Amino acid sequence: MKINFQTNDYLLTWNLLYGASISSKVHAFKQKLWITYKKQYTGCQKDKDEMLHDIKNYIPDDDILYNLIFETEIFEVLKSETEKHRNALLKIWDENKKEIQKNLKEILKWSLKEEYNVLVLHPKMDSILTSKTAVSIGWGFQKDLENPIKTITNIIFILLNNELRNFELEYKEIVQAVLELAIHNELYTRISGTSNYLQGEKTLTFLKRQIYPYWLMYLGCEKEDMPHYMMRDKIAFDIDDYIIEEELKKVNLQEFIKFCIKNQKHIVRINHLEII
Repeated sequence: MKINFQTNDYLLTWNLLYGASISSKVHAFKQKLWITYKKQYTGCQKDKDEMLHDIKNYIPDDDILYNLIFETEIFEVLKSETEKHRNALLKIWDENKKEIQKNLKEILKWSLKEEYNVLVLHPKMDSILTSKTAVSIGWGFQKDLENPIKTITNIIFILLNNELRNFELEYKEIVQAVLELAIHNELYTRISGTSNYLQGEKTLTFLKRQIYPYWLMYLGCEKEDMPHYMMRDKIAFDIDDYIIEEELKKVNLQEFIKFCIKNQKHIVRINHLEII
């Protein structure tokens, strides 16, 4: 798995037009553009999906507004600051990629795409841009450098979530819960050295706790080792209430999701899980 951190003038401009205004000066600039170039401004809205689908070959149908913005001081500053953020994210990835790639292989147990594109956006805009037809994403947050491991695992989660967007659509909540266990929880825990199993989307907390014993089986934990993981992750369950599913350690993440879907009535029946 390789992540390409890039910037793109067109996507930066699109996010400038439709993202949050990072200053009063930018807000006034956007208002002026709207008044003067309303037709072009409205016409650009559809461009984001096309950019993410094939950013290398993207050419706008109407580049009047883009070219006008490219010549402004506002865009020069935006581009310069975004490039600095791209370099910071690239450094985080380079410093951690070997360990991340190794652990992702062990956790997911399936071959990822060789390359993923992250199109870096200005951090003050706090943006995630995705498309139903693309694996590439747009990304940029003010807090990205506060917890580098959290940032890189969040990016990986969005990339994989985007890749699995059409997988078992009818059971999207289970897909999300397992993907959280894999990336936000297990991958982060391994890379940071600190358990992150109590973090994630609050609406998925109960479901994740129900899946957790089977998740440990999937990771290959032996019965005698489970108390250690329960203490590590601060999630307790009665081991004797569960039959150890030996086959789970042989399946990949997608197959594990299908197991959870097939056996959901059995998995969710137990409500004795608790926080230690």
